[in-house]
Amino acid sequence: MQRIKPGLTTLTDALDTAFAEVPVMAPTEDRPISDCYGAVLRQDVVAKVSVPSVDNSAMDGYALRHADLAAIEVPVSVVGVSLAGHPYDGTLPKGAAIRIATGAAIPDGADCVIIQENVTANADESVIEIDADVIARTSSHQNIRWQGEDIKAGDTVLSAGAILRPQDIAIAAGQGCGTLSVARALKVAVFSTGDELAIPGDPLPPGGIYDSNRFAMIGMLRSIGCDVTDLGLLADDFDVLQGALADAAKSHDVIMTSGGVSVGKADLLKPVVESLGEITAWKLAIKPGKPLMRGKIGDCLVVGLPGNPVSVLVSGLLYVMPLLRHAMGADRSQLAPTRIPVRSGFDFKRMTGRREWLRARLVQNDDGEFEAIAFASTSSGMLSSMVWAEGLIEVPEDCGQVSKGDQVLYLPLTGLQ
Repeated sequence: MQRIKPGLTTLTDALDTAFAEVPVMAPTEDRPISDCYGAVLRQDVVAKVSVPSVDNSAMDGYALRHADLAAIEVPVSVVGVSLAGHPYDGTLPKGAAIRIATGAAIPDGADCVIIQENVTANADESVIEIDADVIARTSSHQNIRWQGEDIKAGDTVLSAGAILRPQDIAIAAGQGCGTLSVARALKVAVFSTGDELAIPGDPLPPGGIYDSNRFAMIGMLRSIGCDVTDLGLLADDFDVLQGALADAAKSHDVIMTSGGVSVGKADLLKPVVESLGEITAWKLAIKPGKPLMRGKIGDCLVVGLPGNPVSVLVSGLLYVMPLLRHAMGADRSQLAPTRIPVRSGFDFKRMTGRREWLRARLVQNDDGEFEAIAFASTSSGMLSSMVWAEGLIEVPEDCGQVSKGDQVLYLPLTGLQ
């Protein structure tokens, strides 16, 4: 039984609630397929044509009638050619062959193809000889790809809710689709708060740090196709934040921020959002990333991430990105991260009550098997750990110890983007 710290919500429950409360807000638009990579499909793609569109050859060679092979005692005449896009016009005569290229239509009357390496042709390829052992090995329908073997006209080849990959775009193109109905890009306003922050490129004041979180947020958002407005750095001032959020909410679908969501005196985002709208979720039973906030101002979704850089990336990848893809109409099955069971190459102890993600990478042990190793520190302020990491190790809420050799779940960072 999971033991969750009081006042906190599990990531699973938080996402279930968010998916139920946040509507699909991105309208549908028709977009050229070359501009649809990574977009969320909003209408099924149904096959207009079968693939292959005709019975065709899987190899370069010679098309014959299988029933003729047993009677072959003399060289076989080659009476024509079938090329891809230029089929042989006519019916294969008895006892003859047709020179055929890969992808070319099978001539009427032919029902097998012998590859060119297994015959002997004369100089102009008008006659071929086929050895008895090749004939004995040749079966009816050999080296033929049948019409509709891959896709039949009327099949649904892509379902609404899919996040479109290169292979998805290719299959749509293969059906003659010049455009696809996809979700319009969400309009997202992004800013960071914190008087200690400086803009990269400016002189760093005493005790200051350069703002890195805003660039992490922008990168994550652009990776899923959002239209991002960078509002820059905002001061830790109630009136400044209130004015900026009120204006942004009028022209954006989402506002995403970093910092100001904890319980310190300068953590003003929560009261500012409450003054303009409402808070719908706060504090998750996760590490890093506990002080995560979700709210809304009118119809605008507001997400406030913690100020520590690792917390921004981990909570952004595991909570915000799935939520925003849901808001674009992605099917729930598309949103779960890839989890790979691997052996632990480290020992780790902790307090239970929160789901935790350790920065990790896979290495080969002396037996040649892959095992996960963890970054030396679990500090959420060490951005270098995310640069080093290639994935995350997920530690469940009720797990207090991981020993070397235990099975753990590894989440590749490439499966979270």
